[in-house]
Amino acid sequence: MRIYARFHIQIISILTAAAFMVLPVLNSFAQEAKLPAKSEKAIDVTPLKSEQDIAPPVEKIEKYWDKVLNRMEKHFSYGKLATRDIVIFFLGIVLTLLLARFARWFIENYAAKLASKTETEIDDLIFAAIGKPLSMIVFAIGLYCSLSMMFPLMSDKVIALVWKFCIAICAIAVAWTAFRLVSVVDYMVNSYAKRSDNNLDHLVVPAISRTLKVVVVVFSVLLIGQNIFNLNITTLLAGAGVAGLAVAFAAQDTIANVFGSIMVIIDQPFKAGEVIKVDAVTGQVELIGFRSTKIRTLNGHLVTIPNKNMANATIENISRRPHIKHEINLTLVYETTPEKMERAVKILHEIFDNHENMKQDFPPRIFFNAFKDWSLNIYIVLWFGSSDYFAFLDWTHRKNLEILKRFNEEGIKFAFPSNTTYLMTDSSAKPELLVKS
Repeated sequence: MRIYARFHIQIISILTAAAFMVLPVLNSFAQEAKLPAKSEKAIDVTPLKSEQDIAPPVEKIEKYWDKVLNRMEKHFSYGKLATRDIVIFFLGIVLTLLLARFARWFIENYAAKLASKTETEIDDLIFAAIGKPLSMIVFAIGLYCSLSMMFPLMSDKVIALVWKFCIAICAIAVAWTAFRLVSVVDYMVNSYAKRSDNNLDHLVVPAISRTLKVVVVVFSVLLIGQNIFNLNITTLLAGAGVAGLAVAFAAQDTIANVFGSIMVIIDQPFKAGEVIKVDAVTGQVELIGFRSTKIRTLNGHLVTIPNKNMANATIENISRRPHIKHEINLTLVYETTPEKMERAVKILHEIFDNHENMKQDFPPRIFFNAFKDWSLNIYIVLWFGSSDYFAFLDWTHRKNLEILKRFNEEGIKFAFPSNTTYLMTDSSAKPELLVKS
């Protein structure tokens, strides 16, 4: 039942299209029928008007219709139309529908099954895209062939109209094919974006797909309107240019943000999911849009920054650092002996040398570097060979516990900020106590 319903819908669509094709001709005929011929102007129309006023409405319709049919005979000799021509026309339409259906079935089923056996998915997408447009092209060719059987009965004007109608269907089918083939380009670009050896962000892929679709639609409308329907596209483009200039002045900030997003996409200073620092904002990039970039801070706040600012800002990409540098200042009391100081430095080397996240190019640096006001200072520079900040915090936690444990076992004391005051008195002087109330 579903197949028959579709078949009936296709028949109704064909008859509707034919009606729209013939409607302009009928309209022109009707307009010509309303106007009397030049030879009739010399005749006195006064008695005719009186007769028309007396004639009933049915006779008015019959006279009007007779005039329309007389004008139609100039473009279509329907009086010579035989039953055989009508039967051949409808048989051609039915055969056309069957061929169009078969072409679509062949592409979407048989050819698609053969394509599914290959390793790539590109051929699958191609066959899925061209199935329906191909059936439209077959329908347009079959319709033209069916109507060509009646060309001897038609005038040159009607034949040209039929030709334009069928060519328009083919052009629309080709444009539809190009529109559907954008999915193939989308798949190829998306596959390239997933590779690790490229600079193309996966957020750019939908933008490329939408842009290509808009370009296909615009060029298809312009080409079909200019070449088939003889529309004046030049005037339309000129008007669009003036309107576009006015819009450009009114939307300077929006255009600046769009160009800023293009610069961000081309330069690739960051990608979605990376942690960056822009001015006073530090967080993870959630979305790179055409107008703005959205950053989720570590506090959970969502910050939106216009892309024109992103294009000119100094961006610090935290996620792309190869390692995390860590500096430690260990302070020991002044009572620490040189032997214990050497022992402390040796313990620190035992803890940090060849640690699990060390890179050979960045070994730990440990020095007794300063005599401070209240302590002896040991300066340590470490490089954690990962950009995972929470893994780094876990590593520092374990190393700090080990330092505390080892230093306590060796009796090495940590210093803290403190002041020692020495009071010296003169034995010959008598202290005085002054009390004020």
